[in-house]
Amino acid sequence: MTWLENIINDDLMYHVAVAVVIVVAFYFLSTFVKKLLSWIGKKIFAKTETVLDDLILEAVRKNVRSLMVVIGLHIAVREIRKGLTPQQLTSNQILDYADAILYIAVVFVLVKTVLGIVRVLIHWYLDQMADGDESHLKMTLGPLTSKIMNILVGMVAIIIVLDHFGVNIGSLLVSLGVGSLAVAFAAQDTLANMIAGFVILVDRPFGVGDRIELPTGQVGDVHQIGLRSTRIINFDNNLIIIPNAELVKGRIVNYAFPHEPTRVLLRFELAHGTDPEKVRSVLLPLAEQHADVLRDPPPRVVFTALTELSLQCTFVCRANTYANAFDIEVLLREQAYLAFQREGITLAVPQRIVRMKQDT
Repeated sequence: MTWLENIINDDLMYHVAVAVVIVVAFYFLSTFVKKLLSWIGKKIFAKTETVLDDLILEAVRKNVRSLMVVIGLHIAVREIRKGLTPQQLTSNQILDYADAILYIAVVFVLVKTVLGIVRVLIHWYLDQMADGDESHLKMTLGPLTSKIMNILVGMVAIIIVLDHFGVNIGSLLVSLGVGSLAVAFAAQDTLANMIAGFVILVDRPFGVGDRIELPTGQVGDVHQIGLRSTRIINFDNNLIIIPNAELVKGRIVNYAFPHEPTRVLLRFELAHGTDPEKVRSVLLPLAEQHADVLRDPPPRVVFTALTELSLQCTFVCRANTYANAFDIEVLLREQAYLAFQREGITLAVPQRIVRMKQDT
């Protein structure tokens, strides 16, 4: 009698042999599935405009073999169990332990696959948002979001495993809820700032390098956007640290968005009798000679009011960027003053006429 006949005649050995075949078959099947996914990626997903589907497919391919081998082992254990009798308690108990371990392994591989897909989605989304100089968005928001998703998916996996083994998870969920509520009350200000920071990073009302005006009237350039606070450097080169919750609730003026060019206004009060056309002929060439003043829209000189004391004139032009606006305003004001002196254009001076009545 050959060894093959021995295996066929022995019920346990037969099921063990079948189990081995199942594991080997799943191993080679995993190789075929990986090649199939690669073929799908090259033939179908490579033709799409986005790389998201390729990244998701790659995240799945990394865990295909592990998942299929573990599933094969799980099926193999059940196949071996068919060859055991109820009297073989030790062997059945060993298989129970093996079945439990393999169930945990299946959950672990599935969680790893899901986290890989979620991580790909997060990084892809942040790459779409963080263009140009906003790469800090990915570095700041990416690790935090990944950790939060790891915790959430890990907790779900633990609950599934405990529920599978008959552990009552109701008390655990109640304890977690009470603990979370206590932590939320104790750190409500910190949590509010962190949530506000998350909103700022996602909504992007301003970015690093933008010049903004705060509700208090302070103006500065955004230096760093953190999860708890935002740091701004003002014109005195001092660092202003503002909690994110205040920025979310306040009214912010962003000088850099949606376009960097900004308006420059110079106001003059001229004496009565000044010729408006002469004023235009003096001021407009000053803007045309400045390299940082845009030609479109063209600079303008408008007379906005006529009062009992003066003729109010506004010189309007547009700087190529908000960073040059102050220097352009200062230079044009100096040049306008000198040009007014050369052309004999007089600025208004408050005058008061006093009439004295002689007592008879």
